[in-house]
Amino acid sequence: MAGFGIYLSQVLSEIRVNGLTGDGPYFSLTYQKADGSYGEKRRVRRRASDVLPAKKDLLSIRTEVRRAGKLHLMDDNGHRFELHIPLLRSYNGKLIDHRF
Repeated sequence: MAGFGIYLSQVLSEIRVNGLTGDGPYFSLTYQKADGSYGEKRRVRRRASDVLPAKKDLLSIRTEVRRAGKLHLMDDNGHRFELHIPLLRSYNGKLIDHRF
């Protein structure tokens, strides 16, 4: 898991922008499980059924995502799952900095 690093806000923004149509590019995530071990999901994307209608501004989108605290994703086999945002560790091999 080598990489320079990326801020959490950048990760969430990329996932939101690239997944507006539900046909966005695939990406990989590493996360921490409840038992403390790590898991990895490769070739996942935002779920098409969860594409939200246009919002008034970016602030309302950020507020909604932070309240929910989860990413609603789908792998390339169509398996749907959710990952808790605070447990994300890397995005496309880049370590996630949760400070911003």
